Amino acid sequence: MSGSGSGTPGNQTAPLRIALTHTRLSYTGGIEKYIWSLLNRLLEAGHEVHYVADRFEPLDHPNLTIHRAPMLRFPKLARVRSFNRAVNRVVAGLDVDLVHGFTKTDRQDVYTDGSGTLIEYLDATEPELSPWRRKAMVQSPHRRAILAMERRRFQKGACLKVIPMAEFVRQQILRRYPIEPERVETVYNGAETETFHPRHRETLGAEMRERAKVDATTPILLNVGNDWRRKGVGPLLEALPRIESPAGPPVLLIAGHDNHPERFTQLAERLGVADRVRFLGPVREIREAFAAADLFVFPSRYDVFGNVGLEALASGVPSLLSSLAGVSEVLDGSPAGEMLDDPLSVDEIVTRTHRLLDPEKLPERRLAARALAERYSWDHHFDRIVEIYREVIAEKRAKEAR
Repeated sequence: MSGSGSGTPGNQTAPLRIALTHTRLSYTGGIEKYIWSLLNRLLEAGHEVHYVADRFEPLDHPNLTIHRAPMLRFPKLARVRSFNRAVNRVVAGLDVDLVHGFTKTDRQDVYTDGSGTLIEYLDATEPELSPWRRKAMVQSPHRRAILAMERRRFQKGACLKVIPMAEFVRQQILRRYPIEPERVETVYNGAETETFHPRHRETLGAEMRERAKVDATTPILLNVGNDWRRKGVGPLLEALPRIESPAGPPVLLIAGHDNHPERFTQLAERLGVADRVRFLGPVREIREAFAAADLFVFPSRYDVFGNVGLEALASGVPSLLSSLAGVSEVLDGSPAGEMLDDPLSVDEIVTRTHRLLDPEKLPERRLAARALAERYSWDHHFDRIVEIYREVIAEKRAKEAR
């Protein structure tokens, strides 16, 4: 798992040898897109990276080595256990300074928590379930395997550093598990502030409006994400008939994938707003959608962070963010947006959306959104991640030297 090391512990510029582990390497998806950005920055900075996963999108770089850790698909219980065993076998044979894990594995030096604790996740995403059905869900063999993995990961001494993407997740971990508090550090994600920028509004934004058949003056609401139930598309559609603005009824763009999109298209038809909704499907260059939007609305039932919220702010788009999405923590009273206390409340979505669409305050909110996002750039985020790597490597070598 670790070798002689690259450079000395005090050398803050020496290239590192890092193993990243996740089920897949992909440009799409929340945590996947985050890892893609981290991986490319590590490679650009001259570090050696070993990527351990079951599936891969093509990526070729002289400093990148890809290792397949095959995961059994059936039965469902086998996914967690088989992938963990495969990762452990691969990692045991690598000569690296540090292993950074992002998924359900139990051997890593640094772990980024992109899912939160299972019980709290289920409480937030399945509030309608009766107590007996919730108990049955938790007791399924697949979820029992996830819980067992979670317990091993968050025991004292199991991981040198845990990085939750939001403070509310850090508190969940510390309430439930005995890991030392000083080993759990909240590090908010970063936005690619050059990729997502207000200057694209007049070009990419105008082109997106044309494709979506929305004129230049009609306000656009935007929701981005896969799994539309969890991302709050249902309550947002229910709120849409009641949302007005001085410039007329807004149009809603929904970007992303859902396994049952017909449920939402049919809901839009029943509500009489089908002509005001554009289901865009997966959008690889999502900055085009942000460039067209006037307000980003994210009533997610649960998102450890929700980087799309930060990307919206970087694009100069004011944002209404669920209190159960970690990205809402960065608002901190800024006029750039508001926190949605109850993401299931249609009334609250309507009230706060009306306020955020106020045309007199919209220019100020756009400037505030961009200014806020610049405080959370990927450059700043990456610098802290590499600092953590060097701190953990120094600790490992100090232990080896004893």
